[in-house]
Amino acid sequence: MTGINRVLLNIVKYIPQFDNVNKYYLYTYDDPPIKNNYYTYITTIKNKLPRQIYEHYWLNFILPDFLSKQNIDLFFTPYVLVPLKKGKYKNVIVIHDVMTKACKEHYSFHYRKYMDMIVPLAIKRSDAIVTVSESSMKDIIKYYNVPEEKVHCMHLWTDEKYKPINFSEEEKKLLQKKYNLPKKFILFVGAIEQRKNISGLLKISDILKSKGINISFVLVGSAGFGFKQLQKEITARKERITYLNYVDEGDIPYIYNLTSIFIFPSHYEGFGLPVLEAMKCGTPVLTSDNSSLPEVVGEGGLLCNADDVDSFVENIKLLLWNKEFYNSMGNKARKQAEKFTPELQLHKLIDVFNRIM
Repeated sequence: MTGINRVLLNIVKYIPQFDNVNKYYLYTYDDPPIKNNYYTYITTIKNKLPRQIYEHYWLNFILPDFLSKQNIDLFFTPYVLVPLKKGKYKNVIVIHDVMTKACKEHYSFHYRKYMDMIVPLAIKRSDAIVTVSESSMKDIIKYYNVPEEKVHCMHLWTDEKYKPINFSEEEKKLLQKKYNLPKKFILFVGAIEQRKNISGLLKISDILKSKGINISFVLVGSAGFGFKQLQKEITARKERITYLNYVDEGDIPYIYNLTSIFIFPSHYEGFGLPVLEAMKCGTPVLTSDNSSLPEVVGEGGLLCNADDVDSFVENIKLLLWNKEFYNSMGNKARKQAEKFTPELQLHKLIDVFNRIM
C-alpha cells in the first residue's frame, strides 16, 4: 500500500470512533477497505479502462452526479484531485507535500508540469486544505501562496498492528525463508526512487563493507522515478542488498521488529510514515534532518544530513556496537511514537469538516 492508501485506511477506520454527529458516505469504484454499518457505501460504475485514465473520468463525470443525487454537503478526498465542475458541496482536500516544487530535480519535466497544472486548480476549488505536518503546511503557503487560515495540519498515526512483537525463533525463520531475509539487516521501506536517496543508502552500504562491517540491507518498496538505474546499482550489490518489491501487508510489522535498524535517508518528506511505523515497533531509527522528519522523529531517532553518508555510517556503527545506546534509542522511538495517535489527531480533521459546513 502507498502512503496515501494508508492515510485513507486509517481515517476510514477511526472516524466512527470520534464522530457520532455527521453522516458519512463512502464512494468507490473498487471494493471498500472496511465495511461496517457506520458508512453508507456507494459503489459506482466499474470499468475496464486503465486505472490512470478511468480515475479521472470517474472523478469528473461519474462522481459529481452521485454527490448531487445524495445532496452531499462536503466532499473530502485524501488526495489533491477534486471534480473540475464545482458543485453545491464544499471541497476539503489533502496536500501531503510539495515535492515537485521543493525537490523538482527528482521528478520528470512532464510530471512537474502536470502537478503545476492540477494543484493550483484544486487549491482554487477547495474550501479547506488539510496537510500532514507543520513543515508541509509552511511549504504549501510558501510555494502556492495560499492564505494561512485555509491550511490545517493533522499529523498522521499508525495502525495498532505496528508495535513490539515477541515471536519465536521458528516464526522468525519462517519469515526469513518467505522473503529470503538475512539473519541481521538494516531495513528501508518506501518507494525505490531518487527522492528517497537510495543512491546514498547504497553508498552507506559500500562504506560499511570497506570498513569490514558485515551487515546486509533490505529495501522494501515499489518502483519510483529513476528506478531502472537504481535497480542496476542494487543488483550489482545483490550479495548484501535484498530488494523486495512486494511484502504482504500483515508481514510488515514483523519485518520492522526483525530488523536491527531502520534507515530512511530521504531528501524530502511530507510526513514520512514508515519512520513512525518503525518507531512504533521500537526499532532504532536513523533518518534525515530535513523537511518534516525532525518534526516526526523528535528525540526518538538519530538525524543526519541526507548527503552526509559518513554520519549515517558512524551512527550505524554506534547502534551496532553499543548495546546500551541501542536499547535507549529503541525506548525513545516508542515514546516519541506515542505522540501520534487518532485520539490526538483525528478530531482536527472533524473540526475542519464542521467548520466548513
